[in-house]
Amino acid sequence: MPVARPRCVSSRPAVWAAEEWAVENLKRGAAMKSILFVLSVLILQATSLPALAGSVPPQFAVGLGVDAASGKFGTDSTSTYVSVPFILDWFPTERIDLELTIPLLYQKSENTGVAALGANAKSSARRNMGYTGGSASLAGGGASAGDSEFGLGDITLTGGYALLQDSDTTPLVRPTLYLKFPTADDTKGLGTGKFDVGPGVAVSKWLGSWQPFVDSRYIFQGASNEDTGARDYFIADTGIGYSWNERFYTSAYARVGSTVFDGMEAPLDIRLKSVWRFAERLNSEAYLLKGLSDGSPDFGGGVAIFVEF
Repeated sequence: MPVARPRCVSSRPAVWAAEEWAVENLKRGAAMKSILFVLSVLILQATSLPALAGSVPPQFAVGLGVDAASGKFGTDSTSTYVSVPFILDWFPTERIDLELTIPLLYQKSENTGVAALGANAKSSARRNMGYTGGSASLAGGGASAGDSEFGLGDITLTGGYALLQDSDTTPLVRPTLYLKFPTADDTKGLGTGKFDVGPGVAVSKWLGSWQPFVDSRYIFQGASNEDTGARDYFIADTGIGYSWNERFYTSAYARVGSTVFDGMEAPLDIRLKSVWRFAERLNSEAYLLKGLSDGSPDFGGGVAIFVEF
């Protein structure tokens, strides 16, 4: 006669799930510790440099940030998104800037079915206290309802070239190009698994201590087709900034765009942002947002610290 299996065998899936959860948490902790260690070393090195070195325009900046957002996106349930981006800026010349962003993502999507936030694709120009950009890529993956996921997000690369410099007669005109690499796990809903590309342009003008600006971009999603529901989309920030002194800058602006996925509204929110240079080679950025449509989070915000060298 067949031998019955021990009843304890049926508990193995639960044990495996617990083991996977423990391993995943160890990975999260190790990744965060590594990033914080690198940033701490850079901060210590930056603060130990002589003050005279600060007079030389920096060629590099390394940053670590935290972005969080929460919203219902037109549903009855709340979804939460957290991104921890590691950011590397390179300024090879006065006119050219490049930014590489490597984000760790956490998302809990209860009923939206689609990740509405992804890695920020900021158009950086951190060598001055003016507007530093912030046209984000809103495209995410196709997370299942009730999922809670963590992992590497899509790595992005953004470049800009100052075609015209801000002067008495001309504004700053800066064409940009955005690339998204499919490094996120699309099976977890952390990305679409496709490349994205987007040309854009940023225009700003100093009028005394005031700086009106607009930063726009059109994103061609590699996943744009009937199967995913993803669409190519337009996104733009427009507003005005004010420089209180050489170390502190604030801005208020609106983020507008077109629909990113079928069935979602177009994003629309308002934002307040500050940039504070609290040391010779250290500066911080912080922002708050309030969504005005179901295509944007209800609330959100973020903070980042940058070390220049």
